[in-house]
Amino acid sequence: MKKIIGLLKLLLCYNALHAQTDTLKLYFPHDVYKLDTRLQRSLDSMLYADAINNRQNLLIVGYTDHLGTDAYNERLSNHRAKEIQNYLVQMHIPAANIKLCIGKGELQTNNTSNTGIPPNRRVDIVTSLLGKETVKKTPQAKPAAPKQVIPNIEKVAVGQTLRLQNIYFELGRHVVTRASLPALQALYETMVAMPQLKIQIEGHICCLRFGVDALDEETGEISLSANRAKFIYNYLLERGIDKERISYKGFGKSRPLVWPEKTIEDEEKNRRVEIRVLSK
Repeated sequence: MKKIIGLLKLLLCYNALHAQTDTLKLYFPHDVYKLDTRLQRSLDSMLYADAINNRQNLLIVGYTDHLGTDAYNERLSNHRAKEIQNYLVQMHIPAANIKLCIGKGELQTNNTSNTGIPPNRRVDIVTSLLGKETVKKTPQAKPAAPKQVIPNIEKVAVGQTLRLQNIYFELGRHVVTRASLPALQALYETMVAMPQLKIQIEGHICCLRFGVDALDEETGEISLSANRAKFIYNYLLERGIDKERISYKGFGKSRPLVWPEKTIEDEEKNRRVEIRVLSK
């Protein structure tokens, strides 16, 4: 009965859409609902390319393959849909535009492979343009100026550096945590607001007794500081910042602000990402 009600609800939402629809698909690993870096980048690319924007109605529908029980698959598909919804809202898609967020459990198929069906482990995002009246009432529908600029960036002289605040990386990895997204967005908006600005992104680590740089557990490379700087570099590239305006470099532990590191505060000062102003 619950699935029938869900299908009726989905059908009503489809009928309520005013304009031509499009369906975007995001594929998950087996038994996973959390967004990994690949999925976040896919969503970011959709947002940057305007495939998803605040002038649309959205339906978010999660699915699984046939592995697992019906109850488990329904929970998993719901979690997948909710993760996508939460990320889009965090990236300034109005929650009111998301008309449906639901998990449908197993996507029915005749294939009963013991290894499952990867294309069925997904979330579909169905987009449709808002009605004209709704667009007029939605402030976000108008092109907006950048919302925030990194504090004090105007005061940084060419050749000097500025520490990026509130950038947090997963332990031993080059991937930022979700809490870092507002700071990354501020850096992007700064680059948009200051089109003449050119920067070098510089990574630094702490807490290393031997060697120059630390192990990146995700890639197996002894270049954690460089990979962290490169992650931010790629973030800007994927949003359309010209590669002629940005570069990156890792300095490992070679440029500590405090030495020796005697306290947690000392370690925090040395574990950082900075931007060096090359021109503006």
